[in-house]
Amino acid sequence: MGAWTDSIPETLTYDGDGGAKLPMRDHPMVKESPDLGHFVNRAFTQHKELGSRIPLKVDKSKPEEVTKWRTDYLPKLYDAGVLERTPSKPEEYELKPGEAVEGIVWNEERAKKLTELGVKWGIPKQALQDLVALHRESLIAAIPELQTNYEAGIEALKKEFGADYEAVMEDTKRLNAIIFKDPKELEFMNATGLGNHPIFLTILGRLSKYAKQDSSMGLETVKPGSENASGGSVSDADKAKSELTDIQTNKNNPRYEGFWRNDAAVNTYINELYKKAFPGQVTL
Repeated sequence: MGAWTDSIPETLTYDGDGGAKLPMRDHPMVKESPDLGHFVNRAFTQHKELGSRIPLKVDKSKPEEVTKWRTDYLPKLYDAGVLERTPSKPEEYELKPGEAVEGIVWNEERAKKLTELGVKWGIPKQALQDLVALHRESLIAAIPELQTNYEAGIEALKKEFGADYEAVMEDTKRLNAIIFKDPKELEFMNATGLGNHPIFLTILGRLSKYAKQDSSMGLETVKPGSENASGGSVSDADKAKSELTDIQTNKNNPRYEGFWRNDAAVNTYINELYKKAFPGQVTL
């Protein structure tokens, strides 16, 4: 090592492979220079050469020039290791759902859109994965608060309806079957979380009191065996309404998955239930 390099402090370092901090005096470019003048001239020449090969000034008012610069020079910067090469295809980001967490659903369609944006804007692979991880962390942190708000809402429901709480909740299920005639309507309510939200249940609970006073709604309290306009017992209609609601909202119901998949056999079964629940009305 030339004597001139002894004057370079050991604390002056550069980033080596893997991000390791290495002494500048041990850099090949320094060690190969016999003196400071030679080192400076060599560094200046290489810097000038880089500037001539990769011009740093581009007329941004001309989009075609910006595009040409990216096409001509970005690959050279990638090859030199100056910039990290970005994925050219969405699948190269290798986004994965991660560990399952209750309350968080991985959406492949949205993940694909995100990786397509990554390719479009040249986002490095690790950067996109870090952003997704941060978003996931934010969602997980919000779940306990949402759960607390939900539980507080249910407690408020129980307080308002008191001893009638269970009966009122049953009435809201039957009222749901009357309100939502189109599966898309119920799908929207479930997808947004509104269908099971305490505030919505409170509104339905209050409405059910008045709905039971209207015989056309089918929620009135009647004696078992009494008949409706079609000759069937009201209890049969109520049973059909309850089953409709259960199929549409209960994931454990054997017909639930088929309902949301628009299965033909399940649709036929539901149409028959509608005939029993709402005699004389048009079915789906």
